[in-house]
Amino acid sequence: MSPAVKIYRSGKLICATEGVAGESLYERIIASDIYLEAPCGGKGKCGKCLVQLTPDGDKVRACQTILSGDINVYLPDEMQMKIAGSDSRAGTISYKGPLGIAVDIGTTTVVAHLTDIPTCTRLATASGVNAQRTYGADVISRIQYCAENGHETLTRLIREQLSDLILQTCKTSGANPKDIHYISIAGNTIMQHLAADLSPVGMGVAPFRPTTLFGDERPAGPDFPIAEDAVIYYAPCVYSYVGGDITAGMLASDLENIPGPCVYIDIGTNGELVLKVGDKYYCCATAAGPAFEGAEIAKGMAAIQGAISHVKWVADELDLTVLGNTEPAGLCGSGLMDALAVLVSTGAVDETGRLLDAEEVPHPISKYLGKREGKTVFWLSKEHDVYMIPGDVRKLQLAKAAIAGGLQTLLYAAGITVKDVNSFLLAGGFGSFLDQVSAATIGLFPKDFLPFAKTMGNTAGEGAAIALCTEKARQTLKNMMDNFEIVELSTSKVFNEQFIDQMMFEG
Repeated sequence: MSPAVKIYRSGKLICATEGVAGESLYERIIASDIYLEAPCGGKGKCGKCLVQLTPDGDKVRACQTILSGDINVYLPDEMQMKIAGSDSRAGTISYKGPLGIAVDIGTTTVVAHLTDIPTCTRLATASGVNAQRTYGADVISRIQYCAENGHETLTRLIREQLSDLILQTCKTSGANPKDIHYISIAGNTIMQHLAADLSPVGMGVAPFRPTTLFGDERPAGPDFPIAEDAVIYYAPCVYSYVGGDITAGMLASDLENIPGPCVYIDIGTNGELVLKVGDKYYCCATAAGPAFEGAEIAKGMAAIQGAISHVKWVADELDLTVLGNTEPAGLCGSGLMDALAVLVSTGAVDETGRLLDAEEVPHPISKYLGKREGKTVFWLSKEHDVYMIPGDVRKLQLAKAAIAGGLQTLLYAAGITVKDVNSFLLAGGFGSFLDQVSAATIGLFPKDFLPFAKTMGNTAGEGAAIALCTEKARQTLKNMMDNFEIVELSTSKVFNEQFIDQMMFEG
């Protein structure tokens, strides 16, 4: 007989299903279209897919729990992630119409803005964790899933999620979904492929070619609860790893009209960088990995309740900011960066990235250094078992070196130096929440940029909204595409050298 699986969340039965002997509990949960946090995509690497087999039982990894008989499973509460750009709302239900939906499809989160096109007025906003995240925290994991299973599941998930967000915005504003005639989507090239029902697999193997670079309109089709004649506009992509989220973000930032050399960085599960010099845009993408999103970190977590979002060293003590003002359960990306900055600035992490033992550190920070299961740890909260291990420091170090090395490579390609730059824009969700001083302290970007560093927020969503409202904006995006120069880091000797140099911490 097939194992009977009953799935509970918040004490309520949400699904009763039949499994297959030999499959993992993780596979059964996601096959039931239920979200479960699993940054590694169920590969057994991240240890985040924790569930309980009794209401008060010990937590086990769902991906390592094999079905052999009937089982009950109790899931953690659904994530309520703090998402940049998701709080704004015009607070009005009057509109001229037609209406449009501007969407930022991020690897981690999705934000949709209901917009009155004639006035370009935002009526309501809805957001959520990307429904594909169960299949991996980064685009590489999702490409691998598509290579093994086809892209149809991930396409269905994102389209269903977009439909839900559309209905949420209409419910909030009192608008009629059938008045929506236009959708404008900005996302990285992989996310846009999946939304458009195209396979991203070609971008996962050499020569890493996308099926299309978009910048066009397509019929929305019957998947969405909107006007039958509705169309979807996809922001133009530069290449496989610099997508429509970057071009839309550049539009929203008015990058073309910023004088002097300007650096634009969007930091997330991927790191995309653009350097504007004159009329030319030098761009690259770095494999920063999901560390800055809290994934694949010992006590890392998304920016949800219980996540340490900021860490400061004040009066010889750690000062923690916890989302939801509750007990700390782990660290999200901004908290991880702050914690690493504290370790670097106090000498608890040396220039090579080694987390020192307490007796090696002649600083009061040493009282937060200790051992756990034989490993040196940095205790953020010993009482709540929240800590960083040397491996966490190394993953953050690799991520920051990739981004900093990519920046230096762009400067080299343009024939300028850090001193020539006079504008620096930080975009994206993570860029909105990080502490700029902490970022400069660990070397994510040069300290010389701090006087003119500017946080831009959810520029991809803003750019999608601008493109939604005017043909002129869409033409600006089209014209922009002629001025890009792609700097390929994978074959660059300069990047290889800079990556090694940027691994070091200045302290």
